[in-house]
Amino acid sequence: MAYQSIQGLAHGRLDLLNQLRTFLVTTTGWTLHDDQSADPQPYFVFKSHGESGAEDVYLQFRISTTSGRIHVAAFQYWDAATHTGVNEASHTSYTYLRVEDSADFIFWLFADLDHVFVVTKLISTYYGHYSGSLKRFWSGAVALTQAAVTAGSGVVLQVNDATVVTPGQDYVIKDDAGIERVRVSAIDTAVTPNTITVETLVRDYASGAKIGEDPQPVINSYYNAPGTFYAVNKFDGWTSASGQQGRCGAANGGLQGETDPEMRYGTTILFPWLASMSGSAAYQELRGELIEIFAVGGGNVASEDTIQIGTDSYRVFNLTTGGWCAVKE
Repeated sequence: MAYQSIQGLAHGRLDLLNQLRTFLVTTTGWTLHDDQSADPQPYFVFKSHGESGAEDVYLQFRISTTSGRIHVAAFQYWDAATHTGVNEASHTSYTYLRVEDSADFIFWLFADLDHVFVVTKLISTYYGHYSGSLKRFWSGAVALTQAAVTAGSGVVLQVNDATVVTPGQDYVIKDDAGIERVRVSAIDTAVTPNTITVETLVRDYASGAKIGEDPQPVINSYYNAPGTFYAVNKFDGWTSASGQQGRCGAANGGLQGETDPEMRYGTTILFPWLASMSGSAAYQELRGELIEIFAVGGGNVASEDTIQIGTDSYRVFNLTTGGWCAVKE
């Protein structure tokens, strides 16, 4: 579905959780994958295949045991029958929506089938939280395995389309249970189904597994985004819930003070928020950028102002720690 946004008033954090469910499922088109509203810590797990129909996004929003928070976690996969997730990306101390337990507060929700961005206003402070896929810098094309495969050396995968990979290059393969980095040694597009041969496969994979450059660029940010986040995976798989750390930075080179307002016409310049994997030097890379969120200076705008660019409107917030940003409405 198309990009959506709303502004509303929440009567405490449980009310926001329920309004978030309505917005994502009814308005935006996400699937309510697991409804645990009767749990002592009520939560919902939302699922989306993205705007492309080829993504895997699983997000859990849960009433936290800590006051003032709705905890957020992202997963490689969530089993709704057993209420358990595979390869979580979260941190109990940081990945949450900053909210009021029972008092009223204003909120804004921005989403499409790839991501959701939540802004809450507590008194006069604005908090932002981003979760879902990135606008990736790598290709989103994937080949789907047509049969289950077993771990080993020189493994041949039957796939629907082998043209999305190149022999001699490394790729990520994933299903609902595992993920790893593999090197493609050969492809055959003359046979049906096509085949991809990988040098080594560490674990077994089910039919329907995906292989590609970056098949699941899902992240879960701190409560004061843009800033630090945890990814569901990195280029060579998953380590732990907080083992795939990244951070966002505005692509303004520190020049926003000289470009907002831009003196020739007094316009506001929108810079993308870039997302990179940080932490260990073993997997640092520039991964992509946040979807429809841009850094701005505060020179000629105030929080809750709108910026009009053509037919598109952007809502401005001075987020705590994250700084000035403009979010497409």
